[in-house]
Amino acid sequence: MIKKIIGVYSVFLGVSIIGMWIMILSTEGITEGNTEITFHLASEFTMALFCLISGIMLLKNMRHSKEINILGHGMVLYSVINAAGYYGERGDSPFVVMFLIIFCLSTASLFISVKNSI
Repeated sequence: MIKKIIGVYSVFLGVSIIGMWIMILSTEGITEGNTEITFHLASEFTMALFCLISGIMLLKNMRHSKEINILGHGMVLYSVINAAGYYGERGDSPFVVMFLIIFCLSTASLFISVKNSI
């Protein structure tokens, strides 16, 4: 059961990250330089794909799903800490709260994955 919950959460997170970036890129101006945003987007989409693919793999009980999921959620932890700082600097408290919730859920997912053989 816990494997299914983590799998669904991972798929949801991957799809949400991709959707968020599509929305940001189509509606907001990006203030970062071209090189900076290119590398940032590469890391964000890599993280989203790791979460999405590992979530599907978990749901299908595929080999190495746990390891890929751990990698994806490790990337999520770094990303949400960074994003919370960015939005906190802008005074956007609802986003900071959202990123802290994601941090807690992904941390729990990591602990469960590492402790148990999900």
